[in-house]
Amino acid sequence: MAGRSRGKFPGRFRPVGVVAVILLMAVLLPRLAAAASSAELKRLRISLPGIGSASYPLIMAQKMGYFRAEGYNVELIPMSGGLAVKTHLAGEVDFTSAGTAVAAIRGAKVKTLMAFIRELPYDLMATPEVKNVEDLRGKKIAVSDRGSVTYIVARAILQKHGLEPDKDVNILNMGRPDVRYQALMAGAVQAAIANFDGAAMLRTRGYHSVAKAAKYTKGFAGSLSATLDQLEKKPDEVLRVVRATLKGTRAYLALRDEAVRITSEWSRITPEIAVKVHELMAAGALAPDGLLDRATMETVIADGQALSNSKQPVRLDEIFDFSLVRRANGELKNWRP
Repeated sequence: MAGRSRGKFPGRFRPVGVVAVILLMAVLLPRLAAAASSAELKRLRISLPGIGSASYPLIMAQKMGYFRAEGYNVELIPMSGGLAVKTHLAGEVDFTSAGTAVAAIRGAKVKTLMAFIRELPYDLMATPEVKNVEDLRGKKIAVSDRGSVTYIVARAILQKHGLEPDKDVNILNMGRPDVRYQALMAGAVQAAIANFDGAAMLRTRGYHSVAKAAKYTKGFAGSLSATLDQLEKKPDEVLRVVRATLKGTRAYLALRDEAVRITSEWSRITPEIAVKVHELMAAGALAPDGLLDRATMETVIADGQALSNSKQPVRLDEIFDFSLVRRANGELKNWRP
């Protein structure tokens, strides 16, 4: 008996060993396949001016797999707005979602390819002691940096109320949105420019809005920009990234629950705040086609010229190139997330 058993199953634990190998292969094969798939994807890096609502189309495109479908493994890198532009112009990242209009007006060879939020999504959030904009005389406001849309917004609000930036009110460059909000909550400043999600979060902490940017000037927040060299040498790659990002915008608008889950995790806000932000974006703030109207583009250029002390005429097509996003809109005419 014993001899026959050994002949049938040489080695006491062979059946168990076979099962173990099968289970191990079941675990490893999908991982190996995923690793091989990632190896086939081209790596791209995109700099972001923080992790707020102005980056939502990009994070949606990443999490929903739209970049991967185009053949790219995309890394999103939050930093201050000014640094985001500089790293792109230096070739350290492939694209940026920070505003590049001022840099282009100053001679940088870069263009805005699509816009995300087509109205300024900013509030001037202040401490309870600050009842109105005039109360900020002699106090401090946190913005991203000079040349950023947050600075342009702060300047427009202050001047409308008879206050001069850096004379009547100190404007401090504090980089990313989360740093600005921490400065406000720590008492280092008495007000800060906040986007949709930041303003909603600050309201839960007892801060309030003394001015809404959209009432003072036109503009946009969040975009996708590329250098002229990229547009000339890699037009297909740029189109693919634009197309994936446009899908991200549409997915954010169409898939509310998924959008709330992804953006609350990304921005580190509560799902309740993410829902409020989605309501604002879906009400018309987020551009489903990535386009801007002429009046907004002209205002952005005029603000950039004023900030740069430039009187040199600037054409719209020197700053903006929406040809690829228009093409992507045509290709995605019947696409649904």
